Amino acid sequence: MPKLITIRELKEGMELAVPVRNKFSQVLLTENTKLEESHRKILLLWGIQNIYVKNAEEEKELKFDNADIEKAKEQLKTRFKWNFRNSFEEEIYNAALMEQVKKVRMIHKNEFV
Repeated sequence: MPKLITIRELKEGMELAVPVRNKFSQVLLTENTKLEESHRKILLLWGIQNIYVKNAEEEKELKFDNADIEKAKEQLKTRFKWNFRNSFEEEIYNAALMEQVKKVRMIHKNEFV
């Protein structure tokens, strides 16, 4: 799950979890960008106050297999019955997919305990 931090909390080596966009929805920095000290100044200059970074601790324990992902996608088909019109809708879907995969994984894990 991405972690919301202020620009002042930014540390070199952190990785963006979601793209940074301006008020016109233009992508300023892409997802997975490894942050450097220079990014702090640029983000403040652009007026960006907060960003989502990858949570390193959670990333280590979140390893999903393709079967769990496919099962979660099948379950989400009943809730997402439209084609994405923009990147925001796609981000909502991806967040929902991550949560659904966690649920599938927990059920799968409990079946074999």
